[in-house]
Amino acid sequence: MRRIAGLLLFLLAASARADDGGTLGAAVAAYTARDYGAAQAALRPLADRGSVVAETLLGVMASRGLGVAADPATAAAWWLRAARHGYGPAQLALAKALATGNGVTRDPAAAWVWARLAAAGGGPAATAATALAAQLRTGFDTPALAALEARRAAWRALP
Repeated sequence: MRRIAGLLLFLLAASARADDGGTLGAAVAAYTARDYGAAQAALRPLADRGSVVAETLLGVMASRGLGVAADPATAAAWWLRAARHGYGPAQLALAKALATGNGVTRDPAAAWVWARLAAAGGGPAATAATALAAQLRTGFDTPALAALEARRAAWRALP
C-alpha cells in the first residue's frame, strides 16, 4: 500500500498544480510539509464539494493515519466516492483495498473491475493498475473473466 500511496501523492501533487484557485495546491503543500491538520482542514470542504483529488488524498491520510487515527474503512469510503466519478488514482487505491481486504470485505472480483477501470484511464496509475489486474486475473476462469469484463464494460462514471 505504501507504493500505491506514493503514486497517489505524486498524481495528486500534479493535479494540484492545475488548481487555479490555490486551495487544493495549499492542501497538497500542507500535506507535503507534514502539516496534516492544515491539509485535513483544507481538503474536507473541497471533498464535500465533490473534488475527487481531495477525496482521494483524504483516503490516503485515513489509510496511513496522517492527521487522523488510521481507519482503513474510512479510507476505502473516500476512495469509493472518487472512484465512482472515474478518478483513476482512487480506482487503483480502492482496487488494492478490495484485493487485500484492507478496510473492506476482500472482493477480488470487484478489485479486478476497479483495477481494469483505472488501467483504462491511462496515466501513471495505469501501469500499477494493469499489474494488479494481471495478478488478480489468475484467480478467475474464462467464464468468470467474461462476466467481470461485462461489468467493467457496462460501468459508467457518475457526473
